[in-house]
Amino acid sequence: MAAINTTATLSSGALMPMVGFGCAGQLGRTTLGHALAAGYMLFDTAQATEWYAEPELGAAIRASNVSRESLFLTSKLHPRDLGEQSTLKAFPRSLASLGTSYLDAFLLHYPRCFGNLCGPMPAEGTWRDSWRALESLYERGEVRAIGVSNFGADELKELIGLARVKPHIVQSWMDPLHQERPVREVCRQHGILFQAYSTLGTQWAGQGVKFNPVLRHPVLARIAAEVGRSAAQVALRWAVQHGVAVIPRSSKPSHMAASLALFDFGLTDEHMRDIDNLDGADPASIHLPPPPPRSCEDENEACGSWADSGECENNPGYMHDACAASCDMCEEKKKKLEL
Repeated sequence: MAAINTTATLSSGALMPMVGFGCAGQLGRTTLGHALAAGYMLFDTAQATEWYAEPELGAAIRASNVSRESLFLTSKLHPRDLGEQSTLKAFPRSLASLGTSYLDAFLLHYPRCFGNLCGPMPAEGTWRDSWRALESLYERGEVRAIGVSNFGADELKELIGLARVKPHIVQSWMDPLHQERPVREVCRQHGILFQAYSTLGTQWAGQGVKFNPVLRHPVLARIAAEVGRSAAQVALRWAVQHGVAVIPRSSKPSHMAASLALFDFGLTDEHMRDIDNLDGADPASIHLPPPPPRSCEDENEACGSWADSGECENNPGYMHDACAASCDMCEEKKKKLEL
């Protein structure tokens, strides 16, 4: 088994852990404290309060025995603050929320607003203007690395062409069925570290898939049995073995520990090819065994996928009620209704 480093050296010279903890889901300080205790050194958060809670991470760090200097903290600009001056005004909010004088990485979360995310007022400028602000923050030493999230390959090429400081990190959705190869190839050509989110299949629920096609894929299950690990560990190891950094999340300490335990086993070349060949596979083509009989029904058709992704533990208040069947909580829900 070829050894893989637990850290990567960015083109900025900063040392970054290959496995970090994703803070999406508005995770609270208790869960984040568990992640710190488990040994996570990289935490990926953002200014988008729709999904993240930076102050909770700051509180968890202050309550821990972990020094700020040992951590790698990433945040991301909300797209409503696109524009050079608005980006410079927004950046200090993360410093205040996290209780730090600098960030290890600051990314543009999206290249533009979409849907109702930014409200009725247009952003001051574009991602191009915001990149100038990130370059200034980097050159002033307020952030150790800069990058982008959710950029397509063409947008990334445009950014590289106009940048005074090229991105050090590019973050995007990548899992065995959605491998983001065009963006990864641009990163490879330009020495940029690619960091994947949703490697464990959590994005598929938003695509209308009623189960998690990564964690329940028979190829992942077979390989997991062969190496004596879980399907989640196999998916994460596959990414890391490709040189891709990952940021899984969970509220369950045992799952947190498992996601860190990726460097004491490896996948064979055949294993890697088998997973590589899943790129673009239609989740509808996956044949799953019929579920066992249930004494209640889920209220949302995406419950199965959410449960597969660990949401029963991450969000029990909602999941144990609305998704009682998928969380195996039918009896508990029945008792609650009888009170």
